[in-house]
Amino acid sequence: MKYRYLIFSLFLITTLSCGNPYSRAINELKNTEFKNDSELLTAKKAIGFIKENQLDSLKSMFPEKIIATATDSIWRDIMEKGQKAISESKFPSDSLVQISNTINILEDKKQIFAKLSFPFTDEKDSSQFINIITSENQLYGLNVGDYPFGRRIIEPEHSEPHLSYHNIVYDSINWFRIWYGSGFKKNDFGDSYGYYAVSGDKEKLDKLEIRPILTEIFELINSAKIDSTDFNYLRPKRNGDSEYIYLRFKMLNEPYKDFGEFTIYYILEEENGKPEELSDFITIKHSKKSRYLYNKSNNLKLVEKLKELTYKDYGRHQETRWH
Repeated sequence: MKYRYLIFSLFLITTLSCGNPYSRAINELKNTEFKNDSELLTAKKAIGFIKENQLDSLKSMFPEKIIATATDSIWRDIMEKGQKAISESKFPSDSLVQISNTINILEDKKQIFAKLSFPFTDEKDSSQFINIITSENQLYGLNVGDYPFGRRIIEPEHSEPHLSYHNIVYDSINWFRIWYGSGFKKNDFGDSYGYYAVSGDKEKLDKLEIRPILTEIFELINSAKIDSTDFNYLRPKRNGDSEYIYLRFKMLNEPYKDFGEFTIYYILEEENGKPEELSDFITIKHSKKSRYLYNKSNNLKLVEKLKELTYKDYGRHQETRWH
């Protein structure tokens, strides 16, 4: 795999100076194609030490100057958060790991760093990232958090405009993900955690033989009256352990191909005594912020088809997670 990005600084456990001049490093970045196979192996080795609670082995991967300045509370925080993230998720495939490179030139000595972000997605479809900086088989940075390297917790200012109606079609799907959570019901549709997922490209979607269901869902959305619109970036926090279905699509047709993902979220049943925000609505987004609300009482046929899609046996195509 080859990656090329411009990054001007390293965020380490302790602060290290990257030195000057930056111009030489920038020029190196522009003219270098990086292969990060060994860096990926080094990062996976570190994650293995976290999983097995081998703190001394993990520390041995860092230069002495970092070990000397890192407090016990930092190591404890890394191990606790890291082990929790790993235990609640399957290990991400290499294709999901975000990798970028930077070059440090100090006193005519060049050193290449790789920054790797491993997304560990739990049963609620939320992710914790184990972020690692490595160079020459050593670690120079490590943290566990809600975001990968380079992402800031800032809501985007730009909002795609709302459409007066939708025009989504099955044949325009390029990628999909069906995510189900059984919540408090703990039925046989979910895995041992109470969840299932099916995802892939258009070819994989065709194999599921759900074209008629999805086509009708899309047609119902295209013709439905939009009850309300707003701009919302983050998904609302869940009050209880509700049963829900969450559909994600990447589309090739206009204008959706320029918007990002098209998503459909519907709470199938609330946990008794714990009402959820917007549980009376089918929630649809066509970008990070542009949200549409459809009252479920006015769209009973759409609710019926969403349930039909939810409670289908996807057999060998269903993603399996191991304890």
